[in-house]
Amino acid sequence: MYDLEILQDPYASEDLEAIRAINQENIPEVSDIESIERLRQLIEWSSHLIIIRGSEIAGFIILMQENQDYESLNYDFFNKKGEPFLYVDRVAIQENYQRKGLGKLIYNKVIEIGKKLDVNITCEVNTIPRNTPSLAFHAGFGFEEVGTKNYGDHSVVYLTKFLRS
Repeated sequence: MYDLEILQDPYASEDLEAIRAINQENIPEVSDIESIERLRQLIEWSSHLIIIRGSEIAGFIILMQENQDYESLNYDFFNKKGEPFLYVDRVAIQENYQRKGLGKLIYNKVIEIGKKLDVNITCEVNTIPRNTPSLAFHAGFGFEEVGTKNYGDHSVVYLTKFLRS
């Protein structure tokens, strides 16, 4: 049995350590979080920090709304559009919990939040190196391609789940 929890400040240090460890074991699908202090900064910019907990934290997602000081070029792609959105900054699940429906569980919650806020859900997925499972996952949820970006060492596709009325 797994529960979704929207974590609130103050955050338990063991929760933050577990979140960072899950993030680090999911590189390169997610980017590095070099320290707990950097994780705290990401959380400060976020609108929602949701974890999946069973006997331990199995995964997490960090969501951000528009107009934060976050220095991500991928976030900026959506921020420059001038429309409200909910950006999936990162989502990661421990390897031994993957392929058990937890991603669907957490994305259903994200879509519920997006509908309540009347915003689109946005994210990017690596195309080089190709993250085929994530591309298929997002396609299954109805995300549509809205742009691409080539960096020196990788490329991404920008995706949006249109929810705004």
